Amino acid sequence: MEKTSIKTVLFHQVQDKRIIAFMVIKGFGTFVIVTGLIGLSFIIGPLNLIVKFEFTPLFGSVVYSTIFCLVLCVIGGAIEFFADAYIKFLSSEKND
Repeated sequence: MEKTSIKTVLFHQVQDKRIIAFMVIKGFGTFVIVTGLIGLSFIIGPLNLIVKFEFTPLFGSVVYSTIFCLVLCVIGGAIEFFADAYIKFLSSEKND
């Protein structure tokens, strides 16, 4: 019977190490999306009622804070989309 190491088992599916880096970037994009969504829930109000936390607008205006949170969501989505596309490209390149 062939003896396998822990490293072989962990990295068997991911032969190209660049995929791991883009998974981390994709996770950062998800973090930015969630941050924007939590900000929106504080601005709009449902999270204020649940947590009993008074929201102070970041820029002194609710409109600017809403726009900022929406921009965070869009940027996070773009980061996640491009990282996912590159992960799929590297995976298909490895299989071909």
